[in-house]
Amino acid sequence: MRLNLYKSSDASPRRPARRLNITGMLRGLVFITMIFSGLTIWLWRDTIAHTLLESSADAGLRLERVEINGRLNVTEKSVMEAVNVDWYAPMLTLDLAQIHDDLISLGWVKGARVERRLPSTLVVTLEERQALALYQDETGHHVIDRNGDTIAGVAVEDFTHLPVIKGPNAPAKAAGILTLLKAEPDLFAEVWSLTFQSERRWDVFLRNNIRIQLPEQNVPEAWEKLARLDREHRLMQRDLMNIDLRVPDKLVIRPSKPVRKGSNT
Repeated sequence: MRLNLYKSSDASPRRPARRLNITGMLRGLVFITMIFSGLTIWLWRDTIAHTLLESSADAGLRLERVEINGRLNVTEKSVMEAVNVDWYAPMLTLDLAQIHDDLISLGWVKGARVERRLPSTLVVTLEERQALALYQDETGHHVIDRNGDTIAGVAVEDFTHLPVIKGPNAPAKAAGILTLLKAEPDLFAEVWSLTFQSERRWDVFLRNNIRIQLPEQNVPEAWEKLARLDREHRLMQRDLMNIDLRVPDKLVIRPSKPVRKGSNT
């Protein structure tokens, strides 16, 4: 007889009981709390920001003074209109970038720096354009700066002491020729206007109506020569119409009236 022996099923091992994951539960609770807090702050962000700004103003961080530096030609009224902020406004609400852009839009202003000086001062530092000359075209006269750009909103009658320039592309070349002519200050003091001829060379007109035709090349040498001859022979005090310096090493003078034979003029 064959016997089959089987192991009873009751003898199988028992599984250990699960431990509670306290650490994981705490992490989850912290995460949920952070999400809830962030959502609350986002929903109430405007109210919180307003409260903080009001608190800063109550603490003394409010606009009570505007300090303007570098102003020469632009009016204080124009600057304040460009700044356009309310007195006692919270300092932290001032839009410095917008104020800067509005200042740059003023005709005289080339550059600007806007800063908060806590607790209560807005500091505006201006870099103004420098008026160089009057440019005359078919529409009238315009004040231009050293770059040849027109300075908008300027009363031309306040700058009639500046030389007048004419001709196509003359504004872009004006700074160079005027700097050169100023090297002889006595002669430059008599300059009234300049015309850029064919965008190649200049004619200079003096206050006594004498026209000086400058060459295309070697202008500094020609101008220095004319100044020296004027000091030695008082050329600009003579009754002349035209002085031609276009030919190298020559100076051609045309009097206002024909010279009679035998005259010592």
